[in-house]
Amino acid sequence: MKNFAYNSRWFLMIALGCAVFALGFDLFLEPNGLSAGGISGIALIVIHLAPITTVGVATALMNFPLFFFSGKKIGMRFFVGSIIGTVFFSLFIDLFAGIPVPETELLVAALYGGAI
Repeated sequence: MKNFAYNSRWFLMIALGCAVFALGFDLFLEPNGLSAGGISGIALIVIHLAPITTVGVATALMNFPLFFFSGKKIGMRFFVGSIIGTVFFSLFIDLFAGIPVPETELLVAALYGGAI
């Protein structure tokens, strides 16, 4: 039972972290043309250059080949957590895209988006 509680908390913390990051991304970074670091930032740039799909789908599509190549190098728990995080982040970033964006100046948006 202890293992179930530990894994449930771990799973919920991953989901909560992804939700917070996706909220900051959708409310402050993406609407102001600011790019986050990593794959989500690359996905945002690709979507601005060629709006083929959503940022969430592009992030997932870019992340999954990385998992394929790194799956044997990292531990199973980290591997599973990374996949869970990618799926949640991709879902949340597309779900939160419909939230009304507050009017902010570019510097304020960069600070809020980075802090969140």
